[in-house]
Amino acid sequence: MRQHRLVKRITPWRTLCSIAAVVVVAFGAALSSSDAQGRVDPSAQQSTGTTLSPDTLGIATGGGTVKVTAVPVDIISSFGINGKRPAGFVQNGTGAAVGRINYSKHAQVASRHVNVPVAFMQVELSTNPTPNGTGGKAQLIGDCTQANVECPSSAPAFQSVLVYVEDNSDTGASDMFQIQFCTDAPSASPNPLTCTAAEGGNIRTGQIQIRATGGGGSPQVPTHVSAPRLRP
Repeated sequence: MRQHRLVKRITPWRTLCSIAAVVVVAFGAALSSSDAQGRVDPSAQQSTGTTLSPDTLGIATGGGTVKVTAVPVDIISSFGINGKRPAGFVQNGTGAAVGRINYSKHAQVASRHVNVPVAFMQVELSTNPTPNGTGGKAQLIGDCTQANVECPSSAPAFQSVLVYVEDNSDTGASDMFQIQFCTDAPSASPNPLTCTAAEGGNIRTGQIQIRATGGGGSPQVPTHVSAPRLRP
């Protein structure tokens, strides 16, 4: 398993993990900005070898399930993601992307569904890819402001979602999925986003794949996640 050192980007997530349960429960009520939100800087993520870049020509796909810490019991959530550079993409630091983010909690809780288009993406391709030639990390920003989307509706109103994924193995055994809900509108700027604590972690079932690709195309996220292998 390849280890990562995400110095600034992951540190706020870990310091907020102690209130993750509060965030999940609070989706059914008003969120407290002082308790449930933190500053997240998508441009500050660091790792060995290379750095997440808004210009890297990469594609991030995957689906499966992940455990979400909650009270009184943990919740299992399904996810499906697909992100790619749009046709005619120009490497100018904007991080423009197309694709889809789906996320659904398997519990009768408020605002449990997410279905949004991908607006921006940052990618890091692994310097030590798996035998299948994949591996790396990616951030995807989904747009909650468009018509016919699903996003948590609890106060304050969320305008974007921030997804972080890792492709660490061909089997998915050590892959990662995390999602945050942000009050800022999706933006090409690397300015920090104001987001809830991250939900998720190492996936239970399924797989993430991150690989190099050219620009163009309109990838489709799977509507049904097929993830037969259960990992502890």
